[in-house]
Amino acid sequence: MNAVDEVRQLLGGLDPARDSRPDDEERRARDLARILASDRTGRPARRAVPRRRLVLAAGAVVLAVAAGGVALETAREPQPAYAATPATLTYGPPASAETARARLRRLAEVAAGQPAPQRPAGTVEYLESANWFLNSSITGGRTTSAVVPEQWRSWRTDDDAGRMLRKALPPTFRSDAERREWKRRGGRTDSSEETRDYAAGEFHSRWRGEVPTDANALREWLTAGASAPEAPVQYLEAVAELAGVRLLNPAQRAAALRLLADLPGITVTGTVTDRAGRSGEAFSITSDAHGLPAQYTVIVDPGSGVLLGYEEVLTERAGMLNVTIPAVITYRSYLVAEYAVRR
Repeated sequence: MNAVDEVRQLLGGLDPARDSRPDDEERRARDLARILASDRTGRPARRAVPRRRLVLAAGAVVLAVAAGGVALETAREPQPAYAATPATLTYGPPASAETARARLRRLAEVAAGQPAPQRPAGTVEYLESANWFLNSSITGGRTTSAVVPEQWRSWRTDDDAGRMLRKALPPTFRSDAERREWKRRGGRTDSSEETRDYAAGEFHSRWRGEVPTDANALREWLTAGASAPEAPVQYLEAVAELAGVRLLNPAQRAAALRLLADLPGITVTGTVTDRAGRSGEAFSITSDAHGLPAQYTVIVDPGSGVLLGYEEVLTERAGMLNVTIPAVITYRSYLVAEYAVRR
């Protein structure tokens, strides 16, 4: 699934958590504000492929965006200042000497041993995440980029109906000149909010019904209706996307971790404090499957097996993107996954 599909599916709105306690709501608001604000002036970081949104302005030469890859060759012009991207996360020593496969399987057992969440009558799956994207406009060999923090919320019923909301905060730039150039090319400089409602069976274009609890079945389910991924990293990306749109029970989380454990090339990145201040263990795949060498990382809570976050960092070169390597070009922090009343 490409970035455009992600955005279309992660629209929607209306906070259903009206019965939540005030302290819960205040805590969530503080957490979200901290995450979205903390990286607005950070320095560039490292990892993944420019699969994200690239806006072609009038007069742009040839830009190819295929499954996240970017290939662009034009007459070279002086580049603007480098875009402000989040600081890279700091990884500590691994939690154990185990291989990634062994450690992920152990975490899968931790996940499987967790109690199933209680579901009050009349509730739906509710998820909330903080996200950051590097949006770039390329014209005549010149790249202008904007830092776009976003809040995503979604509500899904058992028959795959639902509502999705995407709230984009005002983009940030390193300089006023970059802001003016972005605006001149038609880019937005204010906040925006979009909502979308889905009828039964329409919430997700591919992933409908129960999420499998067997790793092999989950692998097939993730690719149902689409061609099989050409690279192992695409399964990691699919698991990360799934964690952002579906509330996974312990058995389903365990299946996802076992799927990751069996991916060729997955390695232990180390222990880490994620962008929401939570302790986790990171596992990565480095790949150029989308065009540019990048590191794709998932962060797992060692106490529950819950997926905490996902990041993409360019590791070797930036192509036509005006970022300094290593450069974080995408991250997601999964903040809430629970049952809630939908209004």
